[in-house]
Amino acid sequence: MKKIAIISALAFITQLALAQDEGREAKNVRFGLKVTPSIDWYKPEGKIMTGNGAVPKIGGGLIIEFRLAKVASLCTGVQIDLDGGKIKYHNDGIANNNSNTVSYYYNNLDEIVENYNSRPSEVAAGASFDLTHTKYQLNERVYKATYVTIPFCVKLKTNQIGLMTYFGQVGINNSFRWKATANDKVTVLPTTLGLGGASDSKSKIVITKEMNFYTASLYLGAGCEMNLSGSTSLLLGLNYNLGFTSVTKKSSETLEKQTNGPSFTNGGTDYTEEKMPQSVKSNAVVLTIGVLF
Repeated sequence: MKKIAIISALAFITQLALAQDEGREAKNVRFGLKVTPSIDWYKPEGKIMTGNGAVPKIGGGLIIEFRLAKVASLCTGVQIDLDGGKIKYHNDGIANNNSNTVSYYYNNLDEIVENYNSRPSEVAAGASFDLTHTKYQLNERVYKATYVTIPFCVKLKTNQIGLMTYFGQVGINNSFRWKATANDKVTVLPTTLGLGGASDSKSKIVITKEMNFYTASLYLGAGCEMNLSGSTSLLLGLNYNLGFTSVTKKSSETLEKQTNGPSFTNGGTDYTEEKMPQSVKSNAVVLTIGVLF
């Protein structure tokens, strides 16, 4: 009888353990929450614009995992991402031959940057609209953008080893622009109303219309899950996001590029003006901290 009781107890314990394991694995859909501190930087194309450093950002949102197999899941969700980067503009001087200058017109009353197309065609290079406007050479810009992101990725993981499960993942971030602002370092350009040359700064300039509504990035990552209880796990991961579409529009709505010819003289006509062409891609290293249920 004693042997039968011991065998029965061991069988019960084994069955209970297996049932708990099956309970952990049986969930075909898991939900979770995460925060994503990151280091972001912008990588522009062309010679006039160059990257000028990285900025710390943060995001977070909802995780949804659909189990495809014992070691594979499809992951998605929705999150708010704060993105940004620093750009430096290489200006050669508005009065020099064979030079490029990036500039914009600033409305001092409304504290906004005027749309390039709103500038009257009769306004000459280096001129202001009137006393309420100032023309600035743009030297440096810090972008601050907010996105709603829907990620899609495939997550491959190991069997549970003790309390830990390790995984790798690859996927695409689909980001939809919400709003964007910029902080600028500028120089007052000479105008028909006076001399320029003074340094200045502008903050919280609204540049939402400068940014593409949709941008995408490839992300690669790895991490681990630590089982806390049942199907609840603590999630830690590290991702690299590689942007492959431009965050900015192909040509700026507000920035002007003036290109002087080889025989340019101040007040002459050997120059061209156009909307600033631009292509800027966003990259980031992202730490993910979350809980899966």
